[in-house]
Amino acid sequence: MERQFYGKIIIELPFKLLTGTHIGNENDGFAIGGVNKVVIRDAVTRLPIVPGSSLKGKLRSIVEAMEGMDKKQRLEQGKWYNRPGANNTYRHEADSREEALKNAVDRTFGTTGKGSGDTNHPARLAVSDAQVTKETAEVLSELEGDFPFTEIKSENNLDRITSAANPRSLERVPAGSVFVSRLSYAVEDLEHVKEDLAYIFAALNWLEDDYIGGNGSRGYGRLRFGKADKLPLDTIESLPIRVTLKPRSAYLTGNVAAPKEYDSVQSLQKEVSSIAAAFKE
Repeated sequence: MERQFYGKIIIELPFKLLTGTHIGNENDGFAIGGVNKVVIRDAVTRLPIVPGSSLKGKLRSIVEAMEGMDKKQRLEQGKWYNRPGANNTYRHEADSREEALKNAVDRTFGTTGKGSGDTNHPARLAVSDAQVTKETAEVLSELEGDFPFTEIKSENNLDRITSAANPRSLERVPAGSVFVSRLSYAVEDLEHVKEDLAYIFAALNWLEDDYIGGNGSRGYGRLRFGKADKLPLDTIESLPIRVTLKPRSAYLTGNVAAPKEYDSVQSLQKEVSSIAAAFKE
């Protein structure tokens, strides 16, 4: 398998939670305070994190749908969504490297081919765990409760016939918290950069009108990338998106241009062509 390397595009991606957010493991909280579902935390600091796998998986699912529609594919099992997974869930994944190079979702997020030999295509996009900012950590440390840095949301399901209650508690990261993730896109084909970035940025735009984590239909997990407006009584400052272009020469010489800042995903989308063109110079 041949792979070229023209450089990398590094995106520091901050986002503010607009609503309480739960990203965690299923039913792992009974031994710690009776909370049914707890959030994922950093093993050392115990601060909540948003796993890179969660953010990358969400972006991939959005790009799958967008590209499938753009190519007029049938978004159903056995068609565009061709690969079965656990619990009878389906996703799109190219069966060979040659096929992967034809689709932005496959070459950007990576694929595992069906056959033996040179069938896999490594992901061009890497997404790091999102950590809370120092200011967010300071604010969350002042919260009162049994769990540090988070809030407990109590909910109740009622039987429609008997009115019997089924209470449950979920741990959430409070609204207003600011996280920072890091996206790294490897420029391997100059003809693909513009399309790949366009889909990545479009997925970020889409995600702002969707949610991340669980219970999104009940309002959990809404977020805004970049310089988000403050919520009522919100004291945590949001941050701009920062994009650093590192052509191959930057790794050889150590000379890296200063990052460019963007207040929103929408402003970043307008720069797709100029970002892609920078690697052709």
